[in-house]
Amino acid sequence: MTTLAPTLTTRYFPRTAEWLRSLILIVAGSLLLAALAQIEIVLPFTPVPITGQTFGVLLVGAVLGSKRGAAAMILYITEGAAGLPFFAGGGSG
Repeated sequence: MTTLAPTLTTRYFPRTAEWLRSLILIVAGSLLLAALAQIEIVLPFTPVPITGQTFGVLLVGAVLGSKRGAAAMILYITEGAAGLPFFAGGGSG
């Protein structure tokens, strides 16, 4: 039997139910991505700006894992489609 090392979430939220811990992490991941999407660097030689959205997707996926990361991305897209200004440049769906 393999014993896994404790993660940061189990260390800081030891008595929290697993579903609640996952929900908090998914919402936090989508909000982090929304915040990073607002950062943009305009380069003079190209009309396409560089945004923090790409870094945010990679960061959320690496930190939360595949299932929670995918759920955070789906929540992010849903929030933007609902009209919240979460996409790059303050855009919404």
